[in-house]
Amino acid sequence: MRYFNDINNSQDIFFKTPSSYGLFSQREELSYALGACLYMPGTRENLFKDIVFSKSMGANTITLCIEDSVSSDEVVQAENNILGLFMRIELRLKEDSSFMDSLPLIFIRVRNVCQLQKLLNESSLIGLCGFIFPKFDAVLGEKYFSLLKEYNKSNKRTLYGMPILETPHIIHKETRIEELLRVKQIIDYYSEYVLNIRIGGTDFSGLYSLRRGKDFTVYDLAVVKDCISDIINVFKRDNYVISGVVYEYYSKILDFNNNILIKETLLDRTNGLVGKTVIHPTQVNVVNSLMVVSKENYIDATNIINSSLDGVIKSNYANKMNEVKPHEKWAKEILLKAKIMGVYEDGKSHRELLQRINSVQHR
Repeated sequence: MRYFNDINNSQDIFFKTPSSYGLFSQREELSYALGACLYMPGTRENLFKDIVFSKSMGANTITLCIEDSVSSDEVVQAENNILGLFMRIELRLKEDSSFMDSLPLIFIRVRNVCQLQKLLNESSLIGLCGFIFPKFDAVLGEKYFSLLKEYNKSNKRTLYGMPILETPHIIHKETRIEELLRVKQIIDYYSEYVLNIRIGGTDFSGLYSLRRGKDFTVYDLAVVKDCISDIINVFKRDNYVISGVVYEYYSKILDFNNNILIKETLLDRTNGLVGKTVIHPTQVNVVNSLMVVSKENYIDATNIINSSLDGVIKSNYANKMNEVKPHEKWAKEILLKAKIMGVYEDGKSHRELLQRINSVQHR
């Protein structure tokens, strides 16, 4: 698949168009390819149809949730619904292997370790990219990943895991650093199966009876911002990809001026977070368009990586200094993002891209 694949004659918007990737791409590439991750409750009646349609509208990553979005009395229904979905996918792929191109990267957010075991036992889950592990801590985390590793080794395949950091021990100041370091030990040990680290902003907020209003970003909640900062501090230094928290408000109409979603996503990006959880299809292209790299950053990053010097080099844009050693990790990440999400031409931004997407989708 490829981001913004349905836009014809996009050369006027992109200096470098996005590259293709897929379910069997390398882990590092997939980590930067998740983009806007669209959540769907596992109870939806037409999962197969909804997934294929959402993919056609730009949702390249979809999570089927059996946890907080599903009430306790609907869990069995959601499990059976998802098992039925993968049975249908497997049958369709036997008829037409090219159908894989119509599928996004699919993840299942499980409720607990027992449910993970059940899903692995009862279906081959062909077409699945991995699982999201909620309430991830030092005890549950080991159980989740050891089970996933055992399954992968036995079945000679690679399903990935994405932990969600959202427990009281992580948000509470007095236990945070110790817990983050314990969690990191587990994630380090199973790093070959870790695509992305996710942050449970809603759970964190709820522990303090907080909920950001529609005119505020998650970074306006001081206690959550403080925790996000420590998560970045612990994991980002070792090059783990961390995703932005879910944005809870939506409109059924694509809003080019949704300044709060845009602002929050830009703050995510500024703080080194990659991708974002979204809850409505109209948010997908907004977030993905903000993941595209600017030409200025791309040229600076390329020059830093290719420099024969290890001191200061002047930016081609004559507006900043590029220091090869301290900016090297930043430059490598920019080039990874550019490969997957593309690079804007000078003077182009998410606005032009969203307008083009909107015109294509409403022909």
